[in-house]
Amino acid sequence: MFTHKHELESGRTSCVSQQIMGFSPCGEVINYTGVRTLSWKDVIDKASKVVTFFDLAGHERYLKTTLFGLTAHAPDYCMLLVGANMGVLRMTKEHLSIALALKVPVFVVVTKVDIAPDHVREQTIQQIVKLFKASRKMPVIIKSEAQVPMAAKNMANDRVVPIFYVSNVTGEGLGNLRSFLNLIPGRQHWAECKNEPTEFRIDETFTVQGVGTVVAGTVASGSISAGQWLWLGPDSNGKFLKVQIKSLHYKRVPVKRVVAGQAGALAIKKIKRCSVRKGMVLLDLSMRAGAVWSFQAEVVILYHGTTIKEGYQPIVHCVTVRQAAKVLGMETEVIRTGDRARVTFRFMYYPEYVKEGSRFIFREGRTKGIGKITKILDTT
Repeated sequence: MFTHKHELESGRTSCVSQQIMGFSPCGEVINYTGVRTLSWKDVIDKASKVVTFFDLAGHERYLKTTLFGLTAHAPDYCMLLVGANMGVLRMTKEHLSIALALKVPVFVVVTKVDIAPDHVREQTIQQIVKLFKASRKMPVIIKSEAQVPMAAKNMANDRVVPIFYVSNVTGEGLGNLRSFLNLIPGRQHWAECKNEPTEFRIDETFTVQGVGTVVAGTVASGSISAGQWLWLGPDSNGKFLKVQIKSLHYKRVPVKRVVAGQAGALAIKKIKRCSVRKGMVLLDLSMRAGAVWSFQAEVVILYHGTTIKEGYQPIVHCVTVRQAAKVLGMETEVIRTGDRARVTFRFMYYPEYVKEGSRFIFREGRTKGIGKITKILDTT
């Protein structure tokens, strides 16, 4: 899905773009009528189930965008695309390791099977199977529609990895893939979060002429209605500002309310766009809003060329937060690839809103690690 002119010219996705697919009660895709492609509003109105796709960048140059998409949008599943004629590339392994580290269940779609010679396609499949077996997963090649219901049912346990062959030219395998997308259940139980205090994570900001500042993101808990007052922050000083919601959109459709698990766009009254950034949150007025400078975490080093010591400064990706952080202390003198350790981080430029139990990825060049926040140390 190309959004910008340079993406069309280069053939490379460089930003996070969205698309939806609607299914009828019979499991048929309703996006296309044969005459025209339905608008998002028409799809939402007619569909009994809607699947949202976030298209992430595959090129190494845009890895930070891919990391942001995986952490900020809380996907239920990861669809890994592999060209049958190209095989498993280094970035394929990179993206898979990130998805597995974030504990996002993965299924594989092998594309362009119509132009790949039989021996090349078989080699590609062998590479994929070997890759997942090394990760202690069970790859299953879906050859018939009879296998689809069981594959969809087993996705939730994050053990089975379905593999689909498809060709967009001949249509081979597309029916099985559509049936699978219709049958896979939602992995996260958002209904339990609807009655909790409101928390909205901001992952995009923009200005609409005649409307003003608009923020986009995901409702992590509670609900948001037009006219509601919320805390917005933290700013560069760690402060929160009381703001009012003017209007809301869900899937490009005007609505009166969005609830936990839904991604929406909110227009905020009397706020300049320069006052809002990615990583901020909107919180219920009943919550004690506070920003975090430093935190302690249990980390695992996925890859590092040499050793990590105190003073190391990677980029931390935690939900919608993306900022450089400095290693203040470790329980060991140095850590290397594969090591586990308890590490203290401190944000470099301004405090952020993070919580205990949150998972994060940190990176610097080809160095990557995964962590989980165990203790909040310094707050404002």
